[in-house]
Amino acid sequence: MRRHRGSGLPGLFLLPLLLLTWFGSGCSSQRAAIPVTHFPDDAPRIPLPPVEALPLPPGPETAAPTNGVVVELPAAPVPVALVPAEPPATTNAPSAAAATIPPATNNITSWIRADLWAAHNHATLPVLQAGSKIMRVHGVACLLGFEPVTVSGALRMHPLDVAKNLGPLLLDHPIWTNRSIVIDAGHGGISAGTRAITGNRFEKDFTLDWARRLKPLLESRGWKVFLTRTNDADVSLSDRVRIAEASGASLFLSLHFNSSFPSQAASGLETYCLTPQGMPSTLVRQYSDDPNAVFPNNRHDADNLRLALRVQRAVLAASGATDRGVRRARFMDVLRGQNRPAVLVEGGYLSNPEEARKIGTAEYRQRLALGVARALE
Repeated sequence: MRRHRGSGLPGLFLLPLLLLTWFGSGCSSQRAAIPVTHFPDDAPRIPLPPVEALPLPPGPETAAPTNGVVVELPAAPVPVALVPAEPPATTNAPSAAAATIPPATNNITSWIRADLWAAHNHATLPVLQAGSKIMRVHGVACLLGFEPVTVSGALRMHPLDVAKNLGPLLLDHPIWTNRSIVIDAGHGGISAGTRAITGNRFEKDFTLDWARRLKPLLESRGWKVFLTRTNDADVSLSDRVRIAEASGASLFLSLHFNSSFPSQAASGLETYCLTPQGMPSTLVRQYSDDPNAVFPNNRHDADNLRLALRVQRAVLAASGATDRGVRRARFMDVLRGQNRPAVLVEGGYLSNPEEARKIGTAEYRQRLALGVARALE
């Protein structure tokens, strides 16, 4: 800011006007090929127990579909609400109250009996256990937000887990509105991702090969496929969301590989979707995790989970990998800005010598691609 020279009186007169201007501007501010549960088609649908409404912000309009494999970015940025990929430590910092069970449900006896929920909805209850966040749906692990508890001999679940993890299992509408999908090969260019502990190869190369193998498999099944990148290009997270917006695709699938370096022990497959409002995330890394945060993709919480379960189950069957479950994360910008069901698949651990060797083979990456394709039949 330029300093006034001479008398300070002009500055004194200008200061109130500048403050008023600053505050005024700153304060405005399908087909079910892989079912997840079963109940009679003519069974009455009893509503879920009441859960406090979770407001969602308005989202941007979806752009018209674009022909071709890779969507050209629009000249004017699509108005997608995104938070910076590397937020400051204070961003989304949870308050002391937000880190605990919401006040309306901090009384364990107000939690919902799982057996009564299943009976009311004529549903097969997934495998649950008191003190464990692992829920198994047809053998696939899915991590809950809160550990179930036993009260007077009955298993009870947090109301948000009932709404966001059990409720979606009852839905039978198609997950996608049309057979079009964006396949996002993670990383690229200077963003190499993790390095394999064997072979000196990088995540960005494996994800691109996975995407290229998946594209024709999906196209043979009637899908229109858009790729966020077709070569070793550095595509920002916000641009990946903009590509999805411009494509008009029904689904978004991001492909990645994992690492626990320097530990070499971890192995297996994980599928992530956005954490619903009010629930803690499974994975936070170095980011804060605000349970009160809401993002555009939270509109698709139910279909996100259904899609993640389909993908996890099918890719496990095709690859024979260890099941590390369907998990939740809130910090993944490439998911939270999406206005369509969206998931991120971690296809294995490049820090594990045995798994890295498998991932390094074309045959194994073809299996991963076949698994995803079968999930979307």
